[in-house]
Amino acid sequence: MKVSLFYLPSLGSRPDIEAGMAGMRSDLYQQMLREVSEQCRLADDLGYDSVAFTEHHFHIEGFEVSNNPVLLDLYIAMQTKRIRVGQLGIVLPASNPIRVAEDIAMLDHMTGGRANAGFARGYQRRWVDVMAQHAHGIQGALPHQHDEIDAANRAAFEECFQIIKKCWTEEMLSFQGKFWKIPAGDTPWPLETTAKWGKGVEVASSSRSAWCRSPCRSRIRPSSSRSHRRRTRSAGAPRTA
Repeated sequence: MKVSLFYLPSLGSRPDIEAGMAGMRSDLYQQMLREVSEQCRLADDLGYDSVAFTEHHFHIEGFEVSNNPVLLDLYIAMQTKRIRVGQLGIVLPASNPIRVAEDIAMLDHMTGGRANAGFARGYQRRWVDVMAQHAHGIQGALPHQHDEIDAANRAAFEECFQIIKKCWTEEMLSFQGKFWKIPAGDTPWPLETTAKWGKGVEVASSSRSAWCRSPCRSRIRPSSSRSHRRRTRSAGAPRTA
């Protein structure tokens, strides 16, 4: 059996939170980083399999202050030796899937192949409605909500998930979906160096996007959590946690 840690980082004590706006206090944030680091180093020494962080934004109250789980992963990985690091999960409908694929591939390189990948759909409308609007106007889908908002959120999640898998498994990337098109139409790209030494260019226009796959990609495996099973999907190579 493998045992993992799952963090929804909170700041301060109950009196700190009840005083208001604890999420804006840098001293409490630094305290959280110190405490999480100490716990993860101990878990590393004790043989725990992995650690994962959630993604949430705008938590000025001090709860779930984890706006960038990949950065927290790297922060912990630089202080440990063997424990794996991941996300539970990156909210794909509010993200650029290519950037997510790049970030986790870089994380895997920088940690020597210790990256896990975990994804979620997003249900906290306070931030999902804001963060997803730039891409396709998707909103957060509340638990047990089965309506047009839920269907659109699911469709955006599935497209992003497919693109991320293609990034990690195919040399050249192309995708035609409802929300994402790669390339985005006829993109002029007359660069001679790409024509001579690269791929994906036809008659001075980009026909496919190049993706340099991570040599560590076979080590990327899904994060897992019973409480997140409905919202979390695996990514990368077909390994199970």
